[in-house]
Parts: sequence; structure tokens; C-alpha cells
Amino acid sequence: MQHNSCTGAFTKTHELERRSQSDRRRHSWRTVTYCGLRGRGRRRLARRDGYSYYLDWYEPRLVFTGVAVLTMSALDALFTLDLLARGAHEANYFMARLLDIGIEVFVWSKLAITAIGVLFLLMHANFYVLGAVSGKRLLQFAVPVYGLLIAYEITLKATMQ
Repeated sequence: MQHNSCTGAFTKTHELERRSQSDRRRHSWRTVTYCGLRGRGRRRLARRDGYSYYLDWYEPRLVFTGVAVLTMSALDALFTLDLLARGAHEANYFMARLLDIGIEVFVWSKLAITAIGVLFLLMHANFYVLGAVSGKRLLQFAVPVYGLLIAYEITLKATMQ
């Protein structure tokens, strides 16, 4: 028996059960495409300002920033290999040791280290380092840094010809 506060009467529980058998918490492709990209239903900044927190949904713009960093890391690896073939040497000690092992090890390690860094910064996009800069800003800062590195490598390539 259950008390009905509107009428003040007691009714049987099974008579009040109006839920359908389908589970509304199940996700569909609509969830991924519509709600996932627009962030519908997400509590955004209202209660979270000033706090570090994890999310299960990331801004598409920030995800694309991570993809751009990974792409530029791959370009950096290719330009580095091209410069090495022209007589340059790797300045990074750790990467030079990986090159000694093999080119494939160098490329896959470079991409794996970058991917782990991107995922870490993406997961911690709303965390602040020393209360000053967020993971989101650090990830966004990586784009111009890689851009400058690639421009430097292109300049080196032009001067070595």
C-alpha cells in the first residue's frame, strides 16, 4: 500500500506504476549526434566555476584542437626524419635514443606520447595548474607551439637545400 498525497487515500503500488518497459537511460545515435555535439541537458558553468571537475562530454572545438595537435606531431615527425636524411641531428636526447632503436619506434613513440598528453589535457580541461592556467588553455597553447616548430623545420629544410 502507498499513500497518495493528493487524495489522502491509500492505493496499491502496482496501480500507480505507469512507467513503460523501455529504459529511457539507454543511448541512441541521436544521443551521440544531436545531444553529444550540442551539449543539451548538460549543466554547464552555473555551479562549476572555480572548481576542478571531470566531464563525460567535451567541447567539439577542444577535441578538434587535440586532433590538430596530433596531426602537427605527425608532421613534426616526418619533417624531422626528412631533416635527418639531409644531415641534421636530433637535439632531443630522448628522441635521439629512440631513433637509435629504429625509425618506427621513434614515430610511434612520438605519436603515443603526444596522444597521451592530449588525452590527459582533454580530460583535465577544467582543472587548473597552480590556480593559474587550465588544461584547456594548455592544450590550446600547444597548437601555436607546434605551428612554430613546423615553421622552424620548414625554414631549416629550405636553408639545407
